[in-house]
Amino acid sequence: MELLIGLLVIAGLIAVAIWLYIANQGDAEFEFQVNQATAFEVVDSNETAITLKCKVPFVNKGTQDGTMMDCYTRHLLPYEQYDGVIVNSRLELESAPRSDGYFEAIIIPKKTGQTIVITVQLTARHGDIRQALAQMVDMPIDIVYQVVARSDWYITKTRLVMKAADVVRAAGLVTGTR
Repeated sequence: MELLIGLLVIAGLIAVAIWLYIANQGDAEFEFQVNQATAFEVVDSNETAITLKCKVPFVNKGTQDGTMMDCYTRHLLPYEQYDGVIVNSRLELESAPRSDGYFEAIIIPKKTGQTIVITVQLTARHGDIRQALAQMVDMPIDIVYQVVARSDWYITKTRLVMKAADVVRAAGLVTGTR
């Protein structure tokens, strides 16, 4: 009987040890480092529209590899706040540029990362883009992404703010007006 109780205690301790090992394995944890984003730069402009790009690094700072899926931008500029421009935005991996707006799922090993490129096109609703930018306001851009790793998948987001002053400055460098 004592032998049976001893074996049950040992089996219980082994089960607890295995559980603790599994529980401490951790998971993937993605972080978009918006504080390290490059300034928005003009890549194309004309009298009615301007296209800007910036780069944002991200890292998997977790303890496990993870898959990033369905990554996209969501710009937030409601008419009630500012109706001078029509906004289009998208993102792509710097290492795998695409022109179709599709983000192909990618496995990011633990403690590594990559860089995305965010493209924003502002088109004046009425008249000249320089006139429209004169009244521009700061525009939040959410980077929305799905994570698949050891735990259940989830969708989360990180916010980048495109500063109106930076856009006006960048546009002025191109047009020579500022």
